[in-house]
Amino acid sequence: MKVEYLKDGSPDCPLVRLYNFTAAEAQQLQAACNQLASGQVACFILHAQAWVESIGDFRLALATGPRDEGFVAEPQPNVFKWILRRQSWDNIHGLIEPFTVESQGFQWLDETGDTSLLLSRDGRW
Repeated sequence: MKVEYLKDGSPDCPLVRLYNFTAAEAQQLQAACNQLASGQVACFILHAQAWVESIGDFRLALATGPRDEGFVAEPQPNVFKWILRRQSWDNIHGLIEPFTVESQGFQWLDETGDTSLLLSRDGRW
């Protein structure tokens, strides 16, 4: 799975794009969302996973919080946290479900705040 931050280049930008992934990698992302939703973990470092390739040294942590904040920039360049309530992580878990089989197409996972998150098998939307 590739993860990339697109600051501009489309009317939909800025956005974070998760793309070029297998059904098994979608299942791993879904499992991470389940851990966040259930409270097993409070933070999941996506870019550090062996099954994730970060484009342009983009770093992304998925985290739970008291409210849906969406993407929050950290002081370091290219470092972000995606902060959602546990209930919202449960919703994201469900949105990923079609991609855990060989589904095509794309799904906007989050449009909270200024930066949206796109899950796309081939990178297009």
